[in-house]
Amino acid sequence: MQPRRSLLTLLLCLPVWPVLLHAAEPTAAEAARAMVDSERQFYQTGQEKGTRAAFLAFLADDGVVFRPGPVNGKEAWGKRPENGFDLIWEPTFAAIARSADFGYTTGPAKWRANKKEEKFLGYGQFVSIWKKQKDGSWKVALDCGIENPEPTSKPETLKILVPEEGQTKKASPLPEAHAKFIAAAKINSVDAILEFAGEELRVYRDGSFPAVGKSAAATLLGAKGGKISFEQMGGDMSRSTDLAYSYGKYSLSREGNTELGHFFQVWQTDGADTWKLVVDWEQALPKAKP
Repeated sequence: MQPRRSLLTLLLCLPVWPVLLHAAEPTAAEAARAMVDSERQFYQTGQEKGTRAAFLAFLADDGVVFRPGPVNGKEAWGKRPENGFDLIWEPTFAAIARSADFGYTTGPAKWRANKKEEKFLGYGQFVSIWKKQKDGSWKVALDCGIENPEPTSKPETLKILVPEEGQTKKASPLPEAHAKFIAAAKINSVDAILEFAGEELRVYRDGSFPAVGKSAAATLLGAKGGKISFEQMGGDMSRSTDLAYSYGKYSLSREGNTELGHFFQVWQTDGADTWKLVVDWEQALPKAKP
């Protein structure tokens, strides 16, 4: 019996730290919930400490906002005074990458001068790219939005899109799909968007509610087509290479006129591992005063 007791003693004395260091990675579904929770904490911080403090706390150090072009978010918000501006928002849609480190949220927003005011000054929609940091926290890598009319209905119930388990990476490189999109957009911007659109396509344009899906996008963009060219200024991709975003400048020619502005797009692979456009945001530059 002595050998058995010696073996038991040896097993009991083995260090346990290797097991503790290899804790299971969160699933995509768990990561999506953590990302949405971070969005809600972002909002709650704004209610408790002010909008400026919330953005400074939840923007990544290299996070981007548009003023009107892309600038460092922390620097931009750091220059703004905390004047009581009250921003209210909530996520109604979220999507996550297979690697559980990268995703985006979107939903309605409204704002007023301060909490004491009953009347809101404006309404809109936000889109935020979220990235998981080395310390496990989630930070905003890019934030943009649009203004739209006052809603006449309640916000939709939150929907979270999570990749199917076991999905394999078979997609062609994103630059290949993106090059085809850019070539098509130089002929007709609306046709290009609809050709490469995913089922969860969301189109954002100032003055209109977001268009969700191809049919709604076609209606919103029907009269706004033209020849468009893009100049990419930045972007990033998930570790699993199935979710990516890019932003930069655009030039749209339509009926003899040229519109300049900035764009932001999100691309994601679908169930067949084909790259699809899922977010398309454009914001024209203010027209020069005569």
